[in-house]
Amino acid sequence: MNFIKKFWPKFLMVFTIVGPAIIAGTANNDAGGISTYSYAGSRFGFMMLWVLLVNFITLAATQEIGVKLGIFTGKGLAALIRENFSIRWTFFAVATLFIANGAVTTSEFAGLAAALELFHISKWVTVPVACALVFFIIYKGSFAKIERFFLFISLFLLVYVVSAFWSHPDWSEALRATVTFSLPPDKEFFLVLLGVMGTTITPWGQFFIQSYVVDKGIDPKHYTIEKFEVYFSAFFTCFIAAMIMITTKQVLFDHGLLVNSAESAASALVPFLGHMAKTFFGVGFFAASLLGAFILPLTTSYCICEALGFEHGLNRPFHQAKVFYTLMAVLIALSGIMVLLPVFSLFQIMIFAQVINGMLLPVILIFLIILLNRSQSLGLPTQGKTASWIYNIITWETIIRLILVSILLVVFTLFPGWIDVIVKYWVHI
Repeated sequence: MNFIKKFWPKFLMVFTIVGPAIIAGTANNDAGGISTYSYAGSRFGFMMLWVLLVNFITLAATQEIGVKLGIFTGKGLAALIRENFSIRWTFFAVATLFIANGAVTTSEFAGLAAALELFHISKWVTVPVACALVFFIIYKGSFAKIERFFLFISLFLLVYVVSAFWSHPDWSEALRATVTFSLPPDKEFFLVLLGVMGTTITPWGQFFIQSYVVDKGIDPKHYTIEKFEVYFSAFFTCFIAAMIMITTKQVLFDHGLLVNSAESAASALVPFLGHMAKTFFGVGFFAASLLGAFILPLTTSYCICEALGFEHGLNRPFHQAKVFYTLMAVLIALSGIMVLLPVFSLFQIMIFAQVINGMLLPVILIFLIILLNRSQSLGLPTQGKTASWIYNIITWETIIRLILVSILLVVFTLFPGWIDVIVKYWVHI
């Protein structure tokens, strides 16, 4: 009893503080994330598991930077960019965020449509209704009440953990692939590589987690607790991604099957869930997409208005925050229209959105690391040289890696004949 009385207040404090990193990490495993990881596993087997180990390190480091900046400055990333850079650079950051988030928001509505197509409901019904529903709920300010409910539903991703074990993979082979660097000169490999990087570490995630800790009013004395939540969330996000890849490798890749639709992605769960696989996957896929469809437009509008000095916040009526609500409506409408256009399949939209994320992420990370290196002028506690070097090495490595992969992808796309030349050089070295 004394033990409970002593530690119960501490447990309550921890549960009060945690949330930002877990929500940001869970939302990364949305429709686009599930689709990208499933495609990677069914197309390349274990070959991309090493990327998730790198992503874990990068996600933990960059989100810890965001948490630190938010807690010790009391300001979101958008506000710090506005205060520390010229108006031109601020517009550049805002434009980057809008394009990246627009792509991901489109993938969320594509996920909603793909999920309900499993139950034979046309996207021409799903998308307009979903757009109206999302904006109505956000406008009424009830998003906060349903956010954790959708996160709870999104725990369906845990079935991939069971399913991965159920499929009896060669765990030693999976472990070797996780620590073995592999980079074949294949345009599609680079495309999926960018997608995997872009869905695990996102531009919107950096803005979201920093704004969240500010809005939640987390005190600097609780920074250590929040830091460990970041580490746990980064591990959990990448662990789930690995389980999805392992499951699809065992069930689909080993049998020559490729994920190219929500239905084929659901088939990876058949060995574990049987005839319930499609239903269970459809419900979970819908919930994960809906969570992202709520978070992305809200985060985008909030950050843009914060950066440009417009009134924002769900606690304000429309006449006081017209730009804030209009931006949300425009982003939702444009995303819905893109999904309905007969240009790309729903699955292609979800994959391409993550690729765009990966290409634009370096822009946001450059702002992030520059702000961290100005920590003294921003009022952050002094950090040791070793810690500073670690943050800089991890962040700049990620920036350079994403830029190089993006360049190679563009080169392979514009000059397909160069692939053969690079293959010969690759083999030679």
